[in-house]
Amino acid sequence: MTSRFSGQMVLGKRRSALVVALPAVALIGLATQPWARGRTGDVLSAGAIDVAGGRAAPGAVGLAVICVISLLALMSGGRVIRAVSGAVLVLSAAGALVLVLRVALRPAGVVAGALSQELARTTAPDATGATTAWGWAAAVVGLLLLVGSLGAARSSRHWASLSARYERAKPASGPRGEVRTAWDELSDGADPTLRDGPDPA
Repeated sequence: MTSRFSGQMVLGKRRSALVVALPAVALIGLATQPWARGRTGDVLSAGAIDVAGGRAAPGAVGLAVICVISLLALMSGGRVIRAVSGAVLVLSAAGALVLVLRVALRPAGVVAGALSQELARTTAPDATGATTAWGWAAAVVGLLLLVGSLGAARSSRHWASLSARYERAKPASGPRGEVRTAWDELSDGADPTLRDGPDPA
């Protein structure tokens, strides 16, 4: 559900959950697919090589998980928690997008780095590389995650607080301000369970 507030589109909690959780989960799923593909003429590792997203940018997967956790805190916390969670959410989404773009824009370096790890070398061999369709899809999803996170963080400032029924009821006070317990009311012949009930007809 969306509404307009001061000329801006404000997302409800349900839509905010969708625009953040869906791309975050999609990014985690895409990390199992090859984002870069290339080859090298090195004698010990000649041939083509595919580098999965989780290997090319493991930090992006971790940041996507943080986005989901921050989203939960954003939807269930108070004003202060929402402010902190919103900042963490946006920063995590931006970081994930940067890491994905580094892979998409520098596939040869990703392939060379993966080969150097396989060969246990301190220097990366010469390699050629290209970004796969999965890699570009991850970049698009990362951008959607950032846009959704910005919208959810901004909209959370206008969300209503949790219903009062989830708050602990304040104990009744006596005539001089002392706190009266349910046991005190029973001693006076009153039934505390009927205190918040409907008025008799």
